[in-house]
Amino acid sequence: MLQATRSQIFKNVLDSDICKAPPKDNIITLFELNHEELESLLKFLYTGSLPEEKMEKHVYSLSLAADKYEIPYLQKFCERHMLRSSKSSNALNVLEISSICSYLSLKETALKFIVKNIEDIAFSDRYDEFALKDPQLCVQITRASLMEARKN
Repeated sequence: MLQATRSQIFKNVLDSDICKAPPKDNIITLFELNHEELESLLKFLYTGSLPEEKMEKHVYSLSLAADKYEIPYLQKFCERHMLRSSKSSNALNVLEISSICSYLSLKETALKFIVKNIEDIAFSDRYDEFALKDPQLCVQITRASLMEARKN
């Protein structure tokens, strides 16, 4: 199966005794993905790319899946997409995903972008919600903002 060649995790699952046993319903479930996200993941595994509108819609869930299932090419693909499409409205999402998935250069870039656009971002409704959800990243944003202010 192609999925096994693109992901060591999928290879291990497909090589396990559970998958080698006579199938009851021949289904492997990935609970963290909805149907449309799973379709996008499979399309990516088969073709190596996705249409821009699918990437835009599913980049965060695909990043998490790429990280969880160790699909390096998809990780890089998602990271490049997030770098290209950074804007004030999605910067906190990019920072959050980059932190979860340990995309260090993306995280650094997202932090710099947020600091540069701190007024737009910090006074948004999204920031209040973000601060409650991930106070540690808010501390990092505050520290990065203070360091930038010291430079100027």
